[in-house]
Amino acid sequence: MKNLRLCPESHKNFRHNTDIGQNFLRDRTAAAWMAERACLSENSRVLEIGPGDGVLTKEILKTPCARIDAVELDTRLSEYLEPLSADGRLSLHWGDALRFEYSSLSEPPDCVIANLPYHITTPLLWTLLEQLGKATRYMLLMTQREAAVRIASGAGLRESCPLGVTLAAMSERSVVRHVPRGAFYPVPNVDSSVVEIIFTGEKARMRELARDRAWRRILSGSFALRRKTLVNNWAAAFHMPKDDAVSLLGEIGLGIRARAEELSMENWLALHKSGIAAGMKIRL
Repeated sequence: MKNLRLCPESHKNFRHNTDIGQNFLRDRTAAAWMAERACLSENSRVLEIGPGDGVLTKEILKTPCARIDAVELDTRLSEYLEPLSADGRLSLHWGDALRFEYSSLSEPPDCVIANLPYHITTPLLWTLLEQLGKATRYMLLMTQREAAVRIASGAGLRESCPLGVTLAAMSERSVVRHVPRGAFYPVPNVDSSVVEIIFTGEKARMRELARDRAWRRILSGSFALRRKTLVNNWAAAFHMPKDDAVSLLGEIGLGIRARAEELSMENWLALHKSGIAAGMKIRL
């Protein structure tokens, strides 16, 4: 745990539930770095998911941000989090982040900064992309290292996945820091990384893809079995005849042996457009 600045274990008697991702960040250096990296101003409205015992929350409160909405599932953590709400900028919301109605927040967040519960990273990010509006311009997320790589990979790479391809269409992403296991308590069995997602420029206009059912189904069906070709995956997912699949691939310049991980962003966007225009047999 070299170069870590660990918080005192003030919650030694707290029984962590690792089944819901309660590996709390204890490294103040990493937490402070995240708060600084986000470049929060007096106008920033922050959403934090899973604040735990508040290590990252405290660092965000040291910035001039306007408000923080923190969503936490485990009400046992109230003794650590409630005192922080003495700072009027912090509002605590008790509930499941996957089921929380983010539209109920008094103001839409423009930043999401969080040490995500690793077991729900993918569905939670889909939920946030679906529910958060265009006001949200920035995300800084601590995740399992493999998940961070997939999120940042985009299209045309071995690590490509539906979420990564979708984020690549609408944002700029990068892995900006690695965090060792010893920075958490209990110490997890995986390494962690921080991934930065910026919604800006022309790509930000593609935000609606996260709500596009056809786009989501095309991606999920295409990646269903990574070792199989698109032709075989489409046959299984969409009951598409082989000849129709080959014809559709030919329209966007791809061959019969193409696999999902080989497609570029241009390919995916063309496939989306051609698939709908050609009446692609996708059961939505």
